Amino acid sequence: MFLTSRLWQKSLSLWLELRHCLAALAVFLNGLVIFKTVWGMSVNLLSLFHIDSFTDMNWASMANGPWFLLGLFLMLNAFGLLFRARIAWAVSIVLLLITLVFTWHFYPQMTHSITLCLTTLLILLLLSKDFNRSSATAGGIFAFISFTVLLIYSTYGALYFGSGFHPAINDLMTAFYFSIVTMTTVGYGDIIPMTEPARLFTVSVIVAGITVFATSLTTVFGPLISGGLNKLLKGNQQKMNRKDHFIICGTSVMALGTISQLLNRGFHVTILTSEPEDNFAQIEQRAGTTLDILSGDCTDNALLEQAGINQCRALLALTDDDATNAFIVLSAKDLSPSTQTVLTVNDAKNMNKIRQVKADVVLSPQLFGSEILASIMAGEPLDNDKLVSMLLTSGHGLFDKNN
Repeated sequence: MFLTSRLWQKSLSLWLELRHCLAALAVFLNGLVIFKTVWGMSVNLLSLFHIDSFTDMNWASMANGPWFLLGLFLMLNAFGLLFRARIAWAVSIVLLLITLVFTWHFYPQMTHSITLCLTTLLILLLLSKDFNRSSATAGGIFAFISFTVLLIYSTYGALYFGSGFHPAINDLMTAFYFSIVTMTTVGYGDIIPMTEPARLFTVSVIVAGITVFATSLTTVFGPLISGGLNKLLKGNQQKMNRKDHFIICGTSVMALGTISQLLNRGFHVTILTSEPEDNFAQIEQRAGTTLDILSGDCTDNALLEQAGINQCRALLALTDDDATNAFIVLSAKDLSPSTQTVLTVNDAKNMNKIRQVKADVVLSPQLFGSEILASIMAGEPLDNDKLVSMLLTSGHGLFDKNN
């Protein structure tokens, strides 16, 4: 049973670590489907690259250009998703919506492409929390690529749908001008889309432009501004000396109550939570004091080492999810076998499975309350020893090494 539990833990950890690759693969397949669709049409795209003179070229005859670039952009975004870039996730959502609308309108018979697009959108929305990485360098590079490809897409599309505008767009400079005006939503009104395909294309450029600009500004300048404000408001904070302290995983009601009680007794506490740093102020407000909080995966070795697991008095897994608590204890014991561990069981039916984790102390408030109530109803005497034995499955010697 213990081996099965470990295998299940490893499998779940592997899924949590690699599931963003599934989203990246799905986005990449959408780009491949567009490529296959374009290459299956009557116009040979390879002929577009045999250019003798740009001045003599009929740009408006370049069929399937927007489709080709849309597929290319989706495939580029797939690589961004592999690095869990938030901007790649946002741009992929917009591109897939554009792909869905265009396919539904112009090629409704391509049900496989529509189904794949809808499925990919659902996967991205369900896994949105996985794409939370943003840095000024990576965001800047991806923002530049996004803007460049969007500019090519809008310019190329303006030439392709040029006859649907008034006045018609027949040259590269006019297409470039229309693309910039549309992407920035300035809209002088000197070039107006008249046909339905031209209007749909213009809408796609406006939506994609707003998304690229907004996400680029947020990704590139957001961390810089946030970091500057934190330094301005909080000053240069010294590195925490995490030693002879308690590590509490989770911000549940029980976790916050335990934190308050330990702080009142003069102990140092470090909190590990999966919540983002933006929520730290709310957690401190609920606890009523300033806290030492780290954000991340509580089962991650790097986070546990940062929290000082080798120098702590004990680690307490107090989240609202029993499986998460079990994985936290297993990870802690794997990293530091001598660390004392405390684990809560929220659902009494999981007690037998949780026992296999072999935490030093297993608490089940649900079972404890039930046994107390049953004893009172039965008129049984309750002394301290009985209460302790009912509450703890193995509590002796937990803090002996620290006294």
